[in-house]
Amino acid sequence: MFTNILLSFKPLFNHKWSAIHKLALWTAVIAIFYLATTSVEHTVQSTFNDKFNHLIAFGVLSFLSHIAFQNRPWLHWAIALFSYGLLIELVQYFLPHRAFSLLDLATDLLGIVAYVIIFKPLFTPLLSLPPLDYAKKT
Repeated sequence: MFTNILLSFKPLFNHKWSAIHKLALWTAVIAIFYLATTSVEHTVQSTFNDKFNHLIAFGVLSFLSHIAFQNRPWLHWAIALFSYGLLIELVQYFLPHRAFSLLDLATDLLGIVAYVIIFKPLFTPLLSLPPLDYAKKT
């Protein structure tokens, strides 16, 4: 039954929609950067909710990257997302109302890895382009 539900979404993952997928990805990237760099009314604490937000944000970014860049190896977008997380933390280091956190960066990485291990195998069969493999020779 779960497979049937996933298969009903297959047309949405078609590479013909790649402009929409990329727009969704860039919208999420900009929104997350804005939220990560603006001041908040309360002190940012290392709470479970904060780490959960990082985990979900980078899981969603991984999903959007996976469907937006179907013709790229997953390692490319995973490294780009980790670099984006590092960029956010470096920017936060220089902001008086934010702080650099290795724990946040580790949680970002965990969100990416969790997506690659758990969800990527579920969504890959729905993509319209076959995934690239480093072992293939052109």
